[in-house]
Amino acid sequence: MNIQDFGKKYVFMPDATRGAVRFLTTEQLKGTGTTALVTNTLHLLMNPGPKRMLELGGIKKLMNWDGIVLTDSGGFQVFSLIHSGKWKGKVHENGATFHSPWTGDVYELTPESSIDIQIKIGSDILVTLDDCRGTDLSREDAEQSVDRTIKWAKRCKDHFENVYGGTKETGKLLSCVVQGANFPDLRKKCAEELTKIGFDGYNFGGFVVDKDGELVIDEMKAVIDNTPKDKFKYAMGVGKPEDIRRAAKIGYTVFDTVLVTRNARHGTLYSSDIEDEVLRITNQDYSIDERPIDSKCDCYTCKNHSRAYVHQMLKVGEATGMTLATIHNLRYYQRLIEDLNAGL
Repeated sequence: MNIQDFGKKYVFMPDATRGAVRFLTTEQLKGTGTTALVTNTLHLLMNPGPKRMLELGGIKKLMNWDGIVLTDSGGFQVFSLIHSGKWKGKVHENGATFHSPWTGDVYELTPESSIDIQIKIGSDILVTLDDCRGTDLSREDAEQSVDRTIKWAKRCKDHFENVYGGTKETGKLLSCVVQGANFPDLRKKCAEELTKIGFDGYNFGGFVVDKDGELVIDEMKAVIDNTPKDKFKYAMGVGKPEDIRRAAKIGYTVFDTVLVTRNARHGTLYSSDIEDEVLRITNQDYSIDERPIDSKCDCYTCKNHSRAYVHQMLKVGEATGMTLATIHNLRYYQRLIEDLNAGL
């Protein structure tokens, strides 16, 4: 995929948090039809660190990956962990200061340093630092989040262009994050102000589902309706197969979620043979089921192993089971994306 074409067709990016999709080699990942992935700026900042990432030639060389890599800004992880009280730290006007829960080392993340870190990681698509908050915000808190997000996005773009020469010199894309919590008018305001600054992509930030697990469609539409039609729209954290289809209908083309691989490791698989698409492989019913997980699937797992085998491997805790389950779930999602693209 050419970087300039990113988001013109539908794409699903699995999370390679620390430079790998858990339990898969890079070749196995390619075998699922995956062409792009997202890595976690925060985790790579803490280990191995930006300096060593640069010395190693960047994430793509380190992984032997020739597809697209998008790095998040680190904002969602830092702020959600600080706001929840899980990590010691403080969010302030200049960014965030936080303590590693493992080493006690102190880190500071600013709009400028987030760009620096992502450049050293060597990703193709960068994301601006945003002021991410939890759900059910007061309007005052949501307004503060929007104002900071806009200010920080401007600082990120200025730094990207003034220090690195922007897209023209780096060949990289810079996307921004639209905040506004559950207030469509604030989503609209944030989207309009970010559009004035100008970015290569516009990402729906924060939480995309409400307390009942339903997509916040009105807020998501506010982003689509108030950003340039020719720039990609990324529904961050979406999601379940039916949610991807719904988000695609309103204009989003880029998706990611940890669910696809996390569910695989815990025995929740996807199958078009099941009415609601969910197959819980660890249920005893599958212990003697010799059918593939999905009769229509062309993945390695479905072509070579039965439901009974994957059931047994997961029940006894074999890593092979997690590998086979992950291969299948990722291929299921990539087939979903292929079907969406076939309808363009």
